[in-house]
Amino acid sequence: MALPLRDDAPTRRFPWVTVALIAINVVVFLFLEPASLQGGATAGPSASAESDVNAFAYRWGAVPCEIQHLEPLSEGIDCPGETAPSPPPVEGKVVLLSLLTAMFIHGSLLHLAGNMLFLYVFGNNVEDRVGPFPYLGLYLLTGLLATLGHAVFHWDDAVPVLGASGAVAGVMGAYLVFRPRGRVLSLVFWTIVYVPAWVLLGLFFVTQFLTPDAAGVAWVAHAAGMVAGVLLALALARVFRDPWAPPPAPPARTTAADWVLPVAPPDV
Repeated sequence: MALPLRDDAPTRRFPWVTVALIAINVVVFLFLEPASLQGGATAGPSASAESDVNAFAYRWGAVPCEIQHLEPLSEGIDCPGETAPSPPPVEGKVVLLSLLTAMFIHGSLLHLAGNMLFLYVFGNNVEDRVGPFPYLGLYLLTGLLATLGHAVFHWDDAVPVLGASGAVAGVMGAYLVFRPRGRVLSLVFWTIVYVPAWVLLGLFFVTQFLTPDAAGVAWVAHAAGMVAGVLLALALARVFRDPWAPPPAPPARTTAADWVLPVAPPDV
């Protein structure tokens, strides 16, 4: 899989929302998540560290079975699907809020770094294309739809899903609509080359369906987020004009002579 580094599409303004989203995710990871996720634990993960990670994931992550019942696991809901070995009892969880909070927590430093790299490469141009507030709405809405898509396909599971990848996939889908011919400088098999955006993003979408379930990757959320991003971008493209598109040509001016009917040729 190619790793994007940057694209060659210009922007008109600084991507404040993209940078703010990256900063929020980094702050949450460094200061709010358990220290063991940041390598703070000493020789290997202890039982208490693992317990802290599970408690945090179940508190703020989105659990499909909870979404189905709109109640937390602590209420004794029936979840016959896949279940973590020992899900901790989380009291007072707001299930609908977890759809939002799950987008801002990550399971490892590599998980965070990968999502934030993709967000910066593709997010700045999408933000520049539609403006900061519509872009923020697109990010959050596609993230919610991505999580719901994952939940629908794992309806009875009691394993939390977390990470910004669904929302980032939505941004990638929007980029595919707005800048399909853009070139993305990417690392491909240890070679740095420019790859057309439609090729890179198309391959990303297709490879999601080849991801084995044992990989522990929420590939349905990626695919659902990308489809949602494409559809929302198509709608936004009708509202917000492309700032890099050439201005429409002014209508041709007519003169009085244009309205004079031609004289019929004389009869022979």
